[in-house]
Amino acid sequence: MADFTSEEIEAIVSTGTLKKVAAKTKVFQADKPFTKLWFLQEGLVRAYRIVNGQDFTFFFFTKQEFAVDYQSFLTEETSTLLFDTLADTTYWEFSKSAILKLYKNYPRFERVGRIMAEEAYLSATERLKEFQTASLEERYKKLLSKDPELFQQIPQYHIASYLGVKPQSLSRLRAKLTGKRY
Repeated sequence: MADFTSEEIEAIVSTGTLKKVAAKTKVFQADKPFTKLWFLQEGLVRAYRIVNGQDFTFFFFTKQEFAVDYQSFLTEETSTLLFDTLADTTYWEFSKSAILKLYKNYPRFERVGRIMAEEAYLSATERLKEFQTASLEERYKKLLSKDPELFQQIPQYHIASYLGVKPQSLSRLRAKLTGKRY
């Protein structure tokens, strides 16, 4: 926030609501529009879907990241995602109407919103490409190099779900990479 003026910082703070949530708390239930934008000050949030009783992790959001079902936020259509905290989490919550007001009153924030949208698009595109062309080992190593701390905080079955495999497959891969027998 160092690039923002004191007036812009005050506008952000007065627009948002600071929330503190314990680990293992459901902070958003699917089947309604996702009309909030969260900025994680501390903590860890998982976004996932349940399809035919099976859990599919879509995203992990960590500190200093925005957490949102961006498609639902933009279209105001029903979200299919659930959001749970995996660690004690502190975040700023902004309503969509508050965000739009910030855009109108402070045009620089529109640029921030555009950059956020571009990053969300690029992240989704990269993830899709990885699922189509990268091996499980390549996807695992990329996730590990991107955020090694994640592996200390998240249960392995959530990581397996994010990578699109069963926990047993992830265990075999990890054993192979460490030279251990499975």
